[in-house]
Order: sequence, then C-alpha cells, then structure tokens
Amino acid sequence: MQAVADRALRAYVEASPHYQRVVPDHLHRTMAHTCRQAVQLYVRIARQQREPLEEELRPFRDRAGDRGAEGLPVAELVRAYFFIFEAIWDEFTQITDGAPPPDAAAALLRCAHRLAYAGVCAHQDESQAAHSEGREAMREVVRALAAGEPAAEFAARFEIRLAGAYGVLALGLAPHPTESVTDTVGRRLAGHRKVHQLIQHLRRELRDDVLAALDPDGGLVLMPSAPDGADRDLVTVRALIPRLQRLSGVAITCGYAHSPGLATVPAATAQARKLLQLVTGPGQVAVLDDYLFEYQLAHDSDALPQLTSIAGRLRGEPDLMATLTTYFANDFNRRETARQLHVHPNTVDNRLSRIAVLTGVSPRTARGLMILGAALAAS
Repeated sequence: MQAVADRALRAYVEASPHYQRVVPDHLHRTMAHTCRQAVQLYVRIARQQREPLEEELRPFRDRAGDRGAEGLPVAELVRAYFFIFEAIWDEFTQITDGAPPPDAAAALLRCAHRLAYAGVCAHQDESQAAHSEGREAMREVVRALAAGEPAAEFAARFEIRLAGAYGVLALGLAPHPTESVTDTVGRRLAGHRKVHQLIQHLRRELRDDVLAALDPDGGLVLMPSAPDGADRDLVTVRALIPRLQRLSGVAITCGYAHSPGLATVPAATAQARKLLQLVTGPGQVAVLDDYLFEYQLAHDSDALPQLTSIAGRLRGEPDLMATLTTYFANDFNRRETARQLHVHPNTVDNRLSRIAVLTGVSPRTARGLMILGAALAAS
C-alpha cells in the first residue's frame, strides 16, 4: 500500500503547479492516508464483488470535507482521486504480470465512482459552509463584542450562544512551513488550512461555543467563562497554547485578559492585544500580573524615544548588552552574573562602568537601574 501511496503522491505533485515537485508533509498526512484506505476499500469490494458500503465511504467524506473547509479547489480533489486510482491500477497490473482478472477494472471503476462522488459532495457541502453566513456571523459577533457594540440580537439571529463572561485570547500565529511556497494559491490554501485546523482544535480543547475570528497571522478568541473564572481560565490557557502548537505545528504567542461581563470585553481585548506585543517566545501566555512594568512602558510617551536610544547604544555592544540583561536576571548579583557569562567578577565591574560611560546612566545607582530597566523593557 505504501508503494501505491508514494506513486500517487509523486504523480500528483509533478502535475501540480503548487509544489515544485516536492511532496510537502501535509500531503503525507492527508493524501497518502486516503490512498491507503482506497486500496483497502478496493481490495474488499473486488474480492466480495459488491458496491462500497456507506460506512466505508464515511472516512473519505470526512477528509474531503476537511479539504473543502481549508479552501482546496474541488478540481484538485478530483485530480488527486484519479492519481490514486491510476496508482492502484498500475500496482495491480504489476502484481498480476500485466494480466489482471476481467472484473478487476470494473470493480475499480465502481469504487472510483462511489468514492469520488461521496468526496465531492462532502467537499462541496463543507466548502459552502466554510463561507456561509454562519461562519461570517461568528466573526462579526467577535468584532462587535470587541468594539463594545450590541451583539446579542445579531448572535441570536444566527443561533450563536453568548456567554456571560469571556477569557479573551489575542493570538499571534507564525507561518506554517507550507505557507512558504512561492505559489500564491498554495500559500492561501496553507493559511486557510492552518486557521481551520486551529479552530477545530480550539473547539475540541475548549467548548463548541468558543468564538474565534482568526486570520493566518492571528486574531481573537473568546473563551466562554464565568465572572469569577479568571484564575481557572488562565491555568487552562497556559496548558492550551503549547498543546495547540504541537497539534498545529505552528508557533503561537498569546496575550490573555479576563472579561467578567460583556460590557468589559473591549477593555479586555485592548489589554490582551497589548500584552501580545510584549511576548518574546513561542508558547508563552502574557498576563498583566507578569508584565506590569513592561505594560506600563508600552504606552507612548515623550520619554520613549530616549529610552529606545539608550537600548540602541547597548545593542551596538553585544558584550555589554549580555552583561546588563544577565545582571538584571540575577537580581544584580555580580558573582552569579560573572559565573553565567564565564568571566571574572572584575570583568563584570569593568563592563558596568563602560555601560555608564556609553549611556550616561550608571547601573550602580537605584535611579540608573530603573532607567536602564525601562530602556530594556521598551526596546
């Protein structure tokens, strides 16, 4: 079966303008799996001389529906099916030394007919649903709640349940490797696929009534909560984001705020979005309690350009920047700083003196430490 899958994938990729003859990982997970199941189905119905059963076609419907939701054109789906069945016939011909039984071709045609018809119908249904009023309505409800506009009547019209409180997640999504293709259509499909899969994961991990307005580079998720659910939800979100990363293969950053009622969703949204800008590493969840200093400095002020200038001078001296950031990380313990940098404590002293000369701010005074800390946070 693997030989059939490999042959079908190679033929499909070579005929497609989207992949530059390189089989991407997602095709190994999707098309190859479909191919193996198609082989098994064909062997069963050929041996038993019967039509495929409805339950045997269900996996093909489900997978075709997923491709429709991701935005794969139906023509590409049909093309993939034909390459699969051509590969099956090639393999069967080789096994029988070029003389397959007379009824083998008829069985293959019946299998291809039923499978393709079921897949195209499911693809069409999900493709239409993906662009339906209901999907757009959910995005509109998220937008309205985040903007502080009335949303209850609109949500009720589309049977979208509103919670009394929400955990607000501002997500940043890194590109998936499949989005690096040069082909515009392939890149768009990869982005749609990423968003579709993330929303499916969110619904499985949280609740079906989670609201999401996501684009390939990120967006908002409103997680149903309770007025006093901030601490519980934070535990859930901190476990959720790394899990989403593993499931999707995408680096995710998150700013999180809690809204105890619908009226406070706009404020929580603004806070979550600002916290998202402060996150430095994938998988991290930024909350206000952990970023009080950085959050305060994130506001524009006349002092910001000067603080940025101090940080810029330090960035031009990597040894000094590393020394200062390590010095802060170790609560100004020069010996521990020296140990982590693998230098003598006197070297740390010399570098701190050079920082004072370079920036005009001494890291040996309380005021100097506050200014330098603000410069690092603002940079």
